[in-house]
Amino acid sequence: MENLLLFDDPSIRGALLPFTFTRPIAAIRIGILTIAEKWEKISGKEVSYLTQDYLQEKYPRKEGAALAINGGLIPSQDLL
Repeated sequence: MENLLLFDDPSIRGALLPFTFTRPIAAIRIGILTIAEKWEKISGKEVSYLTQDYLQEKYPRKEGAALAINGGLIPSQDLL
């Protein structure tokens, strides 16, 4: 896998408004890091996003093979 693809889950995206009006779920901060930064740190892989069309230009999806992960999932060593 070249990178991790963090996708927005429509069933929780609405519950996180207004935060998710301007960013994908994985770009929300949990403490000092965003969920995406936590994934990068714990996995050692780059992340990309699959989000709403109007956000996709600012939060691009990288080409190539990727492992798709729910963007609202908080990473941990136990999970990996």
